[in-house]
Amino acid sequence: MKRLLNTLLIVFLTGNLLIACATATPVAPTVTSTVATVVPTVAVTPTVATPSLPSGDRWLTHLNNELLPFWTMPTALGNPIGAFPATRCNDGSLVDPKKPCKEVKDNSWVMSDQYYVVAMSRQIYGDGVAFQLTGDPKYLQYMVAGVDFFRSNFLDRTSGGAYSYFDGKQWGPDAAYRTAQELAYSMVGLSFYYYLTRDPEVLPDILAVKDYIFKNYYNASQDVMNWMLKSNNQARADDKQLVAQLDQMNAYMVLLTPLLQEPTQSQWKKDLVHLANIIINHFYSLQDNICFLSDNSPQDKMLQDTGVDFGHTIKAMWMIRWTGLLTGDSDLVQFAETNGRRVLERAYLADQGTWAGGLKQGGDLNYDIDWWVYAELDQFTATLALRDPSLETYLPQTYDYYFRYFVDPQYGEVWNTVNAITHKPIGDMPKAWPWKSAYHSFEHTLVGYITSQQLESQPVTLYYAFVAPPSPADVQPYFFSAAQQKIETVTYQGMTVYKVTFTGVH
Repeated sequence: MKRLLNTLLIVFLTGNLLIACATATPVAPTVTSTVATVVPTVAVTPTVATPSLPSGDRWLTHLNNELLPFWTMPTALGNPIGAFPATRCNDGSLVDPKKPCKEVKDNSWVMSDQYYVVAMSRQIYGDGVAFQLTGDPKYLQYMVAGVDFFRSNFLDRTSGGAYSYFDGKQWGPDAAYRTAQELAYSMVGLSFYYYLTRDPEVLPDILAVKDYIFKNYYNASQDVMNWMLKSNNQARADDKQLVAQLDQMNAYMVLLTPLLQEPTQSQWKKDLVHLANIIINHFYSLQDNICFLSDNSPQDKMLQDTGVDFGHTIKAMWMIRWTGLLTGDSDLVQFAETNGRRVLERAYLADQGTWAGGLKQGGDLNYDIDWWVYAELDQFTATLALRDPSLETYLPQTYDYYFRYFVDPQYGEVWNTVNAITHKPIGDMPKAWPWKSAYHSFEHTLVGYITSQQLESQPVTLYYAFVAPPSPADVQPYFFSAAQQKIETVTYQGMTVYKVTFTGVH
């Protein structure tokens, strides 16, 4: 990491890493060398171009003009850069505790922490996506600053795992009261950084947190990950929550498993299959084709008693499918593809060209849809469309709706919640709060770009900052695989960046 930090410092001092203008265009690279490789894979089902599908350029415009303005203003970058604040107002300003903006004043609890592990890690991830899609080193510099701040402060190198927050006075809580979900998302930023760089200094931290979670949170008697290590007046330690299992897969394991060496890779594959089966056995309802959020009583999995969103279900299907593909478990792939399609059919509102948010208690559709639920539904659809072109028919409508109604055209980023009937944002939460940072909107953009390019039979171009050249077989386009790739080393102001062009993405 020191090598990468030194290189980025040089770039920063040349002036290329000044706080980004929202619409800045990356400097044209100079190609210094070219290496072509072919990675053998299974055949890809041909797809039919859809003119109304957003182009790759549209996704890059979304990134540069509609997302990054909110995340590259000085208030977003932190003081020092990398100390990303957990909560900001909808105009991007920092919260004044004495006179908070309305969206924060109405939800005063979001001001309780100066730094929050989930928000911090997710903003690191967002900076990484910005670099991967543009190749501009300034975004990598923001990411490295965030990684450095995170590793210096959030990792609990005494008790293990990671702290959840800093409230202005101390890092906390005690290790016994950190949730398995928070610990999972503590790794989403570091994992994406490792995926981009293969920095050997960071991987041991990721492995240590993963081992800490599985050693301390797995409850063998119930065959489930516990919520916490000790009960308190807010939750039971053995509370069975879907996200305690699912977000281990989603935040770091599916992305990193293909990059690990043996015997670690085989253990992670085994753990992924185990988590997939825990989700199916504990949280999936065959009757309703839904993953419920908890499994502590029979009522937790009954629609007449419990409402549920579509986001966690379709994310579970996405992760189960990737797990099946990574491990060669065709039953998991079939389970996810078959039942995931049924979720899409139920969630899609044809008259509106959008998704519903979930099911209310009693089973009626919930027309209020959160940004992350929308993103997960789109991402699963686009992924399956690479093999089944019939699913592509959803995407022109849902993408168009997202661009028109979720994006804040004034200050950037996307609204927290939109009503699918009125198309109006529900302004009861800010656009940046401890559980809404850059992650979902940026992953939506990355997956949208990759899949749209492939669906239009166009190459997928992504950028990496490898510390040392990896084996070409270890270079993947996010969760996806590719039939072919071309790797070029390009120079930005003295910094080597790897420009990788993929075709046959699946």
